[in-house]
Amino acid sequence: MADASTPLVSALVPTYNGAAFIGRTLDSLAAQTWPNLEIVIGDDRSTDDTLAVVQGFAADHPNVRILERDANLGWLRNSNDLMAQARGELMFFAFHDDVVAPDYVEALARALSARPDAVLAFSDMEVHELDGTTELQVFEKLEGLRTPMERGRVMVLRPGEWWVPNRGLFRASAFAEVGGIHPNERGEYSADWTWLLGLALIGEFVRVPEVLCTKYYMSGSLSKRWPHDAAQRLALQRAGIAEIGRSRRLNRAQKAMLAGFLRRRVLGRRLPGGLKRVLKRLGL
Repeated sequence: MADASTPLVSALVPTYNGAAFIGRTLDSLAAQTWPNLEIVIGDDRSTDDTLAVVQGFAADHPNVRILERDANLGWLRNSNDLMAQARGELMFFAFHDDVVAPDYVEALARALSARPDAVLAFSDMEVHELDGTTELQVFEKLEGLRTPMERGRVMVLRPGEWWVPNRGLFRASAFAEVGGIHPNERGEYSADWTWLLGLALIGEFVRVPEVLCTKYYMSGSLSKRWPHDAAQRLALQRAGIAEIGRSRRLNRAQKAMLAGFLRRRVLGRRLPGGLKRVLKRLGL
């Protein structure tokens, strides 16, 4: 029986056309050792049999809720609504091409319980690429960093494995403070970076040095289809400065310093006119 030591955890499953592989994701959630888990699935108007697959799963698991969309929302709006609809004190994204170990929730929830000031706990990750190769992804660059400025200076540089914590367990209160995943001028492009930047400005990330999550890239994986061109990158940097400007944990001087660090280290010393206007609007 669940008690105060086992708060409700929400597994958030945003899915679109994942019928061929979402079953293994759902099976890994059903196998969790954590006794107080809800599974919230957002089917984004799939055109394949995804909805039938998740409905069949829900019929056998009373802790599952399915949110059917009236229109295709895209991964960002789908994910934001899942967070808003979740009932858990803690939550995590269970993307439809990811598989988590049976003790994933238990290990990360215990890590957060031991660190009340932390906002997110995550593990190492095994990644299966399209060409069949496998790679271990480890993100260590935030370890031991106690202040928002220290963590912010790391995250604005987008180090290679910055995205790994997005497969972590985070506090619902942190979602409420950040306000969700914000789109940038190019839409959804790498918006999980600004989301993690916002979380890092709130509190520490705790790394559990075990492989508790496995990612399987698919040919249609969204991050494989983004163009990563100059316009996309510029839009992302503007979004990063906006995320800094929204932070409740930094004072005005700290926001200006961190935004300046982002400009110098990421964009170079010459500032595009559009970005100057963004900074002026934010008072930075």
